[in-house]
Amino acid sequence: MEVREFNLLIFRKNSFQITLDPLFLLIPPVVILSGFGTKFLVIYLSILLHELGHVLSALIFGRRINSFNVLPIGVTAVIEDGPAEVWKRILIYLSGPLINILLAVLLSILSPYYLYGTDNMRFFISVNIGLAVFNLIPVKPLDGGRILSDALSSRVGLFSASSYIKRLSLILVILLVIAGIVQFIKNTSNFSLLAIGVYILLSLKSEERLVALMNVKNIVYRRSRLLKRGIYPARDLVVIKTVRLGEVIRNLDFDRFHFIYVLDEELKLVKIFTEQEVVDGMLKYNTELTFEEFMKKGL
Repeated sequence: MEVREFNLLIFRKNSFQITLDPLFLLIPPVVILSGFGTKFLVIYLSILLHELGHVLSALIFGRRINSFNVLPIGVTAVIEDGPAEVWKRILIYLSGPLINILLAVLLSILSPYYLYGTDNMRFFISVNIGLAVFNLIPVKPLDGGRILSDALSSRVGLFSASSYIKRLSLILVILLVIAGIVQFIKNTSNFSLLAIGVYILLSLKSEERLVALMNVKNIVYRRSRLLKRGIYPARDLVVIKTVRLGEVIRNLDFDRFHFIYVLDEELKLVKIFTEQEVVDGMLKYNTELTFEEFMKKGL
């Protein structure tokens, strides 16, 4: 989650910082004074433990935590978006829901022996189950969406994976809106499903702008990984010379180095490019340049 510019800086050391949303000074006190303080604290603690699960697993895998942001409802950590194997990234995403599931199981085991505040205990269990299930919905920016994106990107490329997730997300939004309307009609004080549907819809719009940037970032990281390892898995792509350079970028895999075979209309091989040569061409010229035009420039 992006840190908004008006957040208050609480602590900074080197590249790590802790920020506070000013609304945190207003919303929690209002909720507590309204008589929902215990439930609010239970929800906040569950979200905090969820985020700490992500942080702990990221640190185990050697990832840097850039910031920790205190929000009116929960907290969020910004983890370094650097090169890492797909399975490590997936485990980092899974760690948050896993913490909630483990908490729910542990509290379920302890609840028969817990004689004080059993209603709060049941609420704590239901909140953690709900957080785990909600965050595993295959929609970005939720954990489930990031897991599905990484799993698909390694096979079909980031743009194709994003397209699949977008279609799935739209289906889920429609179902949530329908369920939310039914929920609202039956209980006018509860519009949570409608709110979730709107949240997912807004997240889809912001996600579209990040896909192209993320694929270029993956190429940059891939170069550093290749230079570090010396050996790296590769994949071949075949394109007709009239295809634009930008279209190739859309079809690159997350964790493969690519060779692009350019063919003419008779399907005869004209030239072979590496992905780095294509990226350099886009940076020097533009994404709309065709491979035919690219070759005419003597590259």
